[in-house]
Amino acid sequence: MTTEVINGIEVTDYRDAPSSTLSADTLRNELNTLMTMKEEIERELGDHNAVLRANKNVGMTEALVDEEQFPRADIDLVAVRGARQKIICLSNDMKGVMSKIEAALGGLHSLGAQGVAVARPTGPVSTVSERVPFLRVSNVLPGSPAEQSGLRDGDLVCQMGSLHKDSFSGLGDVAEIVKLSVNKAVPVKVLRGEEKRTLALKPRSWAGKGVLGCNVVDL
Repeated sequence: MTTEVINGIEVTDYRDAPSSTLSADTLRNELNTLMTMKEEIERELGDHNAVLRANKNVGMTEALVDEEQFPRADIDLVAVRGARQKIICLSNDMKGVMSKIEAALGGLHSLGAQGVAVARPTGPVSTVSERVPFLRVSNVLPGSPAEQSGLRDGDLVCQMGSLHKDSFSGLGDVAEIVKLSVNKAVPVKVLRGEEKRTLALKPRSWAGKGVLGCNVVDL
């Protein structure tokens, strides 16, 4: 077990700890801490994305220079650069938190499988997959990373990594998440009909074009 500080909160990583050494209460307490962290990171991401929206909705990839390669005068460059840097850092923090949330949930599931009475987590845990969709998946290519992750044409994306409807400002945000996550699993929450699913999408090189092998459109 290792302990680190993420976004100002001390968190213990139980992924390498033998399940026999962990109690359900310990894992539930850890899960509550992690969910508090996740909500705080999401709040901060929302604040920084609001800065980008207020500056001509520049997103994470739009150029900050004009056609003559001079700094744009129509936006606050200092604020935009600061917001982008914070979003990148917070997105990396979110990846670590989501990984540990999955580990804690897996530990609770393991204890339940061993016959240990484990109460179902309540509160924020259930809100992850209940967000309003903000992307639609289309043109999933055979053999692509998208298909292998379980994505299908028509899936509605409710969350992709740290992105959700409240923090999403444009498709440039998706491109940035994908760029930062090559060869790393990104948690993706989708709505397929009435069914909610959690998938692990790993952007990577493959025989086709790009690193996903699908299209996403803004709803």
